[in-house]
This record gives sequence, structure tokens and C-alpha cells, in this order.
Amino acid sequence: MKIRFFERIRKWIRKKENILIEFLSIFFGVIIGIIALYLYFLGLLDLLTLLQVVFGLLLAFLPIYFYLIKKREQVMVIGFTSKYLLEKEESYLDELLGILIAGKWEKLKIDPIEEFFKCIKRMCLKSDFEMRRRISEALPALFKIDLEESKNLVEILRRDWDKEWKSDNRRRTVEALPYIISKDKEFVRDNLHIIDDDEIFAIIAMVEVLNVWRENIKKKEAEKLFTELKNEMEECKYGKDEINAISELWNILYLIHSNINRVITRFEELKDSPNVYIQICIARNLKHLCKRFPERTVNLMVYFIEEDRHKNVRRPIAKEDSVECLITLLRDRRHSEKAKEIIWKLINDEDDIIRLATFDKIEKILEIDNEFGKKILQHIIKNNHHPKLVERAKTLIRRNES
Repeated sequence: MKIRFFERIRKWIRKKENILIEFLSIFFGVIIGIIALYLYFLGLLDLLTLLQVVFGLLLAFLPIYFYLIKKREQVMVIGFTSKYLLEKEESYLDELLGILIAGKWEKLKIDPIEEFFKCIKRMCLKSDFEMRRRISEALPALFKIDLEESKNLVEILRRDWDKEWKSDNRRRTVEALPYIISKDKEFVRDNLHIIDDDEIFAIIAMVEVLNVWRENIKKKEAEKLFTELKNEMEECKYGKDEINAISELWNILYLIHSNINRVITRFEELKDSPNVYIQICIARNLKHLCKRFPERTVNLMVYFIEEDRHKNVRRPIAKEDSVECLITLLRDRRHSEKAKEIIWKLINDEDDIIRLATFDKIEKILEIDNEFGKKILQHIIKNNHHPKLVERAKTLIRRNES
């Protein structure tokens, strides 16, 4: 009985290791602080020494705090990898067990996070477009795990080029930059210049990043960078419609933060613009109006995904943040049916990338409306011709049933 009792305590300590370290750090810090304060009141410490003690404690505990935060995120990645790789792939588990049985693991010197990013980097360089697309979509989460390693991925993906999809992953990579703009604005700025073969879609994403810069970093700096970007476009011989769309977008993004009531009206005025790039800019930024004007937003989404619309106008409605808006509306009885209608149309769109991008959010859909999510999975397995999409749907069905 005693052995079991101590074993339970040991397991509990291992589970609560981070919490215990934090608690003990704070506890001893408070004790030292109280002692220093007591000595100050006794006249044994002067005010300057007291402040030095307090400041020294803060400096001592900050690295511990940040280390624990990073450790939590890294442990989460390892746990996530184990769950979704080893549990589902017996061959990988069998190989791992062989290493453990042979005792080779004791000789291996592996940094799990470093190995994790090495693997992703290899995929960025060698895998097919769809895997590279998924990596670029995952950049915001990867930034949280290890910023420096993720920046190496950005440098690769910022120059990604595909015969069919061209600079599409470059655009996705730029879209991830706002997540680190407050941590490393120099790196962000370096990636907001036009490089060979950048399509207008990547430049639209750059303008949206500069808008975040304008709102959260420094307005004058952002305006200067925007002017430089427009000059680059002119030097690189982009078309008049493309340059006009960029100017319109810059003004619209300012209105979103200064006069949102005017923006929704402006969007409705421009939805039939003969300049298709302006339509794309509007479709990309409907997400900003979702909470304030849900009904008018979904009406515009329905309008932009009509079959006769250009695929590049339909695609932004399948973007992660647009689908997030629709998923939020699934919870609202007033708008859930229209949200389902739009998601269903996206899942059935003839364009592969629209179906794939929408499906990226299927687990959230299952969480909020399991019945609707299962309907999507079954429909994909039965009717879809994209092998990766079908395989993902089958995997989710198996996981949902287990």
C-alpha cells in the first residue's frame, strides 16, 4: 500500500511539475521580499538596497517564467506528434519500439523541437504543393513554438513557386507575418518587398500586413512603407487595375478602424466593380465585419461564391479567417442555416484549393455541429476526387467513431 501511495505522489508531481516550480519560485520570492521589507523597517536596509533586492528578484524569475511557457508549448508539440503519428501509424511505433528494445535511445542526442523543425524544413523543400500549403497555413502556431526556427521556414516559403499554383504559398506566408510583427518588425519588413514572380495576391497580403503595422506599430512608418511598395509595383510594371486596387484596399482598411459603418456600405457599392482585384480585396476583408454586421456579411459572402464569379474572388471566402467567421455563426440560430449553406457550397466548389482550404477547419465544424460535420465527411468520401481530401475525411470518420 505504501509503495502505491508514493507512486501516486510521484506521478502527481510529474504531472504538476511546471505548476510546482512556478509556485515554489513565487513562494521563495515572496519570502525573500518580506524579509527584505522587514529589514528595511528595522532600519537595517536602506530604500535603494530594498529596491535592488526587489528588482533583482524580478530579473531572476523572468527567465524561469519564460522558460516554463516555452517548455509547455514544446511538450505540447511532442504530445501532439505522438498522438497523431505513432497512434495512427503502427510502422512508426514498431520502429520506435525497436530502438527502445535495443537500448539505442540512450545514445541518441536529440532535441525534439529541433528535429521537429528539421522535418518540416525538409518538407518545405521537397514535398508537394499541398503539404507546403499546410505548413504555410500552420506558421502562426509554429511561431509560438519556436520563433527563430519558424523564421527559417518563412525564408523558404516566401520564395515558394509552383507550376500550377504559382506564388500562392508566398501569399499565405505573408499573411502569417502579423503574428510576429510586435516581436520582430525588422524581419517582417524584410519580407514585405516584391520579389521575382510575386503575383498581385501576395502584394494584397503585404498591404494587409502594413495595415496592422499602421494600427499597432507606427502610422507614419507604415504609410512610408506603403508608398515604397506602390513605387515597387510601378517599377515592376504591374497593371493599372492592380495598382488602383492596392490604393483602394489601403483606404478601405483605414475605414475599417475609423468608420466601420461606412465600410459595409462601401463594400456593397464595390461588389460589382469592373476591377476584379477590388472584388478580391473586399472578399478577403469581409471577416472584419462579421461580428458587427453578420447578416450583411453572409449576404456578401453568398454573392461572392456564386458560380459565375471568378475563382480568385471565391477563394478568399474559403480562407481560414473567413471560414472562422462562418463557424462562429453556426452557433447563432439566426444565421446558422445561411452559414451552413455557404460552407456546403465551398466544400462542393469545383476549385480544389477552395475545398481543401475549407476542409482545414472541419474539426472545428465537428465540434460545434457534429451532425453537419459528419455530413460533410461522408459527402467528401462519396463524391470527392481529391485523394488527400478523401483520406483526411476517412481518418476523421475513424477517429470520430473510436
